[in-house]
Amino acid sequence: MTVVSPNMAFDEREYIEVCKRQIEKKFAFGSGNGYTQRDLESLAVYIEENTAVNLSLSTLKRLWKGNFKERPQVETLNALAKVLDYKDWQDFKMRNPLQAQEHPGRFTNRRRAVFIMAALIVLIVTSLITMNMMEIGTNSKNSAMSQSLQVKGPVHFSTQKTVTSGIPNTVIFNYDLSQVDADSFFIQQTWNDFYKAAIDPEGHYYTSIYYESGYHRARLIANDSVIALQPVHILSDGWEPHLYYSYKEEPVDFKDEAFIQDGYLLFTKALLRKRNVDLSRDFFTRISNSRKFNVSSGDFSLVSRMKVDSMTNRLCPWMQVMVVTEKHVFWVNLQNKGCERNASYKMGEIVRSGENNNLSALGVVPYEWQDVDITVESNLAKISLNGEIVFRETFKEDFGEIMGLVYLFEGTGSLDYVRLTDGDGQTAFEDDFSLEDQQLP
Repeated sequence: MTVVSPNMAFDEREYIEVCKRQIEKKFAFGSGNGYTQRDLESLAVYIEENTAVNLSLSTLKRLWKGNFKERPQVETLNALAKVLDYKDWQDFKMRNPLQAQEHPGRFTNRRRAVFIMAALIVLIVTSLITMNMMEIGTNSKNSAMSQSLQVKGPVHFSTQKTVTSGIPNTVIFNYDLSQVDADSFFIQQTWNDFYKAAIDPEGHYYTSIYYESGYHRARLIANDSVIALQPVHILSDGWEPHLYYSYKEEPVDFKDEAFIQDGYLLFTKALLRKRNVDLSRDFFTRISNSRKFNVSSGDFSLVSRMKVDSMTNRLCPWMQVMVVTEKHVFWVNLQNKGCERNASYKMGEIVRSGENNNLSALGVVPYEWQDVDITVESNLAKISLNGEIVFRETFKEDFGEIMGLVYLFEGTGSLDYVRLTDGDGQTAFEDDFSLEDQQLP
């Protein structure tokens, strides 16, 4: 086995494949069974928030499918490398030398010479292209943008909601693209490019309907580059459940349904049948409460009592609690005992997965009630499970105020109790799902 320098003749695709595998391990893509749409969506958000580079979901899809004919842009590769804590793409390649298996007799001297010459030509051409790209980037306001995209001045992008809270909620986008030259323009409601629509560059308004509450980050896109971001906080009227078969299909909503009964938030089989849910398909449910809690993500405590409902026969059922902030999210992902490899948590900028950490403490019996506490004091985070502290992390970044609480379940799940307190121990939000406290239809 011979170690080959990255300056030799290996195709760039091989380094990209190595990088993809390392990212898949770090973020536990597909629970160990390959990547999913949701994995790439989460990665796009993580890259945006942690590297200040906006990579579209379509770009990540092309990379993971290997569906690209030309070398990806340098900034794209640099962003992937930084996700793995490397300085840039070149640093990643130097510290991950590829290994080539020697095959005696595979090359004659003549063929070896031709091979080396071809490799040198490729390297020279690649170097010239790279130098040209760098020169273009020097004379442009954004080196990541293609030659057909030029931003010559300020870009205006603002929003206006038509109702204060609740869904559906129409949002009017006001934009000015007079300082931008590009081939195509789009507005995307959030990270999911399923909600991406072409817009008229000569116009100034585009109207869209949000069918989910949440703290969204709308994108103004020119060609394949995000040129402006605008927060859109769709406030919910209390708890808002949705059921998803995938992120590429419209979710099943439960608006005007009585999903709170006997002191619990839950989905009965009768309710699922009423909404024509196909129990033969894989699906997950998302329960959210989106509002401005006036609580800092650097000092808070969230107490939750939750469980998975046994509606489907899955080997590794899971559930997750998520805290949505102005800049990113916190989460704790609990797994069925024996499936702890798929467990994970994120506290601030710190992400741990069961792939390369001992997260056995997050293995539970998900069909039984679990008490999950997330407590943060001056950026020191503690994760407690059933009254016992199982993990501690100290993070550095300021993620702003808490804007939403989200609970995810494979299949369906139930909530018994939720309480959010601020750094002074004052209750900012509390719900024990008593009928007298709810606004039922």
